[in-house]
Amino acid sequence: MANNTGEHKQLGWALIGCGGAGRRHATGALETPGVEVVGFCDVREASAISFSEQHPGAYHTSDPERIFNDPDIDIVSIATAHNSHADLAIATLDAGKHLWLEKPMAMTASDCMRIDKALKKSGTKMMINFSIRFSGAARLIKDRIRPRVSHGQCMMAPADLSTWRWHPVEGGGPLYDVGVHAVDFLCWIHDSDPVEVSAVGGQVTHPGEFGSSNLVDTAAATLRFANGSVATFLMSDAGSNDVVSKWFFEFFDGENSAILDEHFSRARFSNGETVNPPPIDRLPFLVEAIRNDSEPYVSASEGIRATRIVEKIAASIQTGLPQNFDDVPKDS
Repeated sequence: MANNTGEHKQLGWALIGCGGAGRRHATGALETPGVEVVGFCDVREASAISFSEQHPGAYHTSDPERIFNDPDIDIVSIATAHNSHADLAIATLDAGKHLWLEKPMAMTASDCMRIDKALKKSGTKMMINFSIRFSGAARLIKDRIRPRVSHGQCMMAPADLSTWRWHPVEGGGPLYDVGVHAVDFLCWIHDSDPVEVSAVGGQVTHPGEFGSSNLVDTAAATLRFANGSVATFLMSDAGSNDVVSKWFFEFFDGENSAILDEHFSRARFSNGETVNPPPIDRLPFLVEAIRNDSEPYVSASEGIRATRIVEKIAASIQTGLPQNFDDVPKDS
């Protein structure tokens, strides 16, 4: 089990999943005071070796058990294929490690609940990487606008369907890759839980190309929140343009409005002000929660919520009916 962490103790950190997302985790760990980079793990050992060579003193392995059993490791980052998150996260927590988990928390709400059960049993801390929350521009808009109405979209150029993110099992397609970011952000900035979602879409840009009728490439959804506010969300790889960026959000509070664009790096307000504040560092929030025994910036309950929403969006598309959130997911 990870040691109790006094204020000045270095926290040993390791990464499972040495790909593009993992590289960003590694950079964050290297730049975070009080964190020591200890090890890298990937089923493709060459990837773990490459990472360890860039971080002198860190070891490499293709066996996650070495990470779980290492008493010098306090925090584990998981940045693997989406369908592996649940089992790896539970093993990390069962080993008594703190967890910095890539989105989505898991591919199903029931798997998210399994992770949450392990988290509560372990007494450790877990934070989810919903990256828009760490945008300085997004945080500034949240400080100034309490939206009654909002619109968000992620419109992408036609995708390379050979990547694992578009695999029906490994990645789940764009709802699980980018959709979870958007729905988490909308809940966060509306400061409310959803009570109903309606959606249309399905396989609009790639009909019959996935070997599964469940994968969604296009969604146009409307969310109604418990506080009475509403949001729309559009997602597809039908193409992008130069008028608005891939990520684009608008927020309206009845008097003022704001736009978040340029990959959530720029905030524009209805008073004419345009601001590009830098993003904030991510891993320090988890370190702070460990040090202070406090709730992390992005909690397990919010990870569960995001996965539930994308499940409800897919269900609404498949059934043609609005979906409510009265049901409570059960851990299995």
